[in-house]
Amino acid sequence: MCGGVAIILDFFEENNQFKNQDDSMAFRFVCNSLSFQIDYEVVDKVKGYFPHIGVTAREGICVLYRVAGDNNWFNINSYANVSPINITMSHFVEKDEQYEIIIFGPIIGKLSKLQVIIPDDAEGSIINPNPNRNMVVAGGFNSFGIGCTTTGCMFSNILERKFNANVSHVTFNTLNYLENVCHYYKKGVPPVVDVGILELDNYTQHESLVEEVLPDVIRFMKLRCKHLIGWYSISDSKDFKKIIANNTIKDFIYNKDLEVLDLSYLHDDEHKEMCTFSDVYINDTGNIMIYKELEECIRRVTKWNI
Repeated sequence: MCGGVAIILDFFEENNQFKNQDDSMAFRFVCNSLSFQIDYEVVDKVKGYFPHIGVTAREGICVLYRVAGDNNWFNINSYANVSPINITMSHFVEKDEQYEIIIFGPIIGKLSKLQVIIPDDAEGSIINPNPNRNMVVAGGFNSFGIGCTTTGCMFSNILERKFNANVSHVTFNTLNYLENVCHYYKKGVPPVVDVGILELDNYTQHESLVEEVLPDVIRFMKLRCKHLIGWYSISDSKDFKKIIANNTIKDFIYNKDLEVLDLSYLHDDEHKEMCTFSDVYINDTGNIMIYKELEECIRRVTKWNI
């Protein structure tokens, strides 16, 4: 850092839009420095055994960049249990070249501090959430990110950066998550968004909840989402769950209230080795496949470009 007064970008200062965004994982800024520091703290860490989640996804951060005018994002690195972090950009960008950084926070744990320190001879500013493209991702294990090495590989976070959208997470690391999603939409007035993405069912959820609660969840979400996309990925060992889910939602499909993606092929013989850890957990590659299917559907219903 230079000898003058450094520029400090504080994402959680009192007047910043990020301060009360508990349902968002992404933090962005633009800069032209060849180096900067990230100072962060993670609180509410959950103690336990999490073999299907990378340590940086549990309690660290993932940092990516793109050059101004380029739509492609590139990984810088992922970090955990170390702060502040010194990041050198000289092998990614030219001197004085402007670039954008996106920082994804952890899924098990919460950022209580996030500051970026930039040398005084450079420029940098926070990019606030995009008000023109808004999505919500609701669901259980798979939507929560269980199975991901880093949060940058979560399908919801790929959607966020690829569509340059503001993505909120209504996701739960619980067996019967539909109850939690339903409670979220019942208890208050969730924001109206362009696209809602709902995990309709998974391998572990109790079948009776799908029949009893899923219709209410769809109705609640449809009131707050201009377009609603449902998806599931269930192995053939529980084929009956697909039948129950499809019977439960058939009227919504007929009325064109819901687009549905059956991504169960992730568990077939051709894909399961690369895309899953087990019948329950979907890994990084599987999340990329989910993103690709959702991207095509979102572009079709919204006419958005990326």
